[in-house]
Amino acid sequence: MQLHYAEPESYQYSEMYSPALEAPNLEDVQRLLSQLESTNVVAELGIDDILEQNTIDIAAEAKSIIQEPVIEIEAAVEAVEEIQEWDIEEDSVSAIEIEQPEPIRVQPEVEVVEPKFDADVEIEQRIETETELETEAGAKLPDAWESTQRSEDFQVLYFDVNDVTFAVPLDELGGIHRITELNHLIGRPAWYLGLQTSREQQFDVVDTAKWVMADKLRDEDYKENYQYVVMLGESMWGLASNQLMGTETLNIDKVRWREQAGKRPWLAGMVKEKMCALIHVQALIDMLNAGLDVKSLN
Repeated sequence: MQLHYAEPESYQYSEMYSPALEAPNLEDVQRLLSQLESTNVVAELGIDDILEQNTIDIAAEAKSIIQEPVIEIEAAVEAVEEIQEWDIEEDSVSAIEIEQPEPIRVQPEVEVVEPKFDADVEIEQRIETETELETEAGAKLPDAWESTQRSEDFQVLYFDVNDVTFAVPLDELGGIHRITELNHLIGRPAWYLGLQTSREQQFDVVDTAKWVMADKLRDEDYKENYQYVVMLGESMWGLASNQLMGTETLNIDKVRWREQAGKRPWLAGMVKEKMCALIHVQALIDMLNAGLDVKSLN
């Protein structure tokens, strides 16, 4: 038995129906290649325009992204401005403006009242002080000062007060006492030394140094040197002194008499040789009664 190879049907079909392929025309191929070489494909496709358009689109997208926060910020600013324009803020500000003038109006009233009060007090004090001085001086001091110039020789007593010599006429001397324990009275002037009692008699002792020369005193030690009290006429006033320096008869020409009271009515004149003050007893009594010292009439 012999086997024979039989071809498949598919092969037979393909051979029977396969189309006949035509060989390419070389001239057409050459023509196509020439066209490709002569033509700028990139330009014909518009690559540059596409790239430019893409760049514009990208820039537009980026700009839109950047502008979004600005829009939000502007919106926030507009919101803040809107908040500031609310009536609540205006009401609070107007309320504050109304409340502020109230304390400002009160303060000037206080400032004005205080100076008036102080001024009134000062004026009253000045009036009281001037009235006291006028009353004391007017009631005690005589209207006219009279000179004690003598026409005949007269005797005087010299006494020392803190190394300063004074003279008093003997016929105007009320007496001499040893200084003893003094009672200090409240409300008297600084030059009032104290009240002394002697034989059922009381008299006022003057701190002569403080009355005449208060500016030259440094302390109170000088008071320990007072030993005598020189009484003035028939008054109850006596001048404290350190030492009695004796008596002397003076010729009227040895005294330089004062013709006017001036600012020292208590001074009758100056003893030329001794260069000491001759006391005008009555004028001094009047000043002591008025509570005045040597500076009161300056």
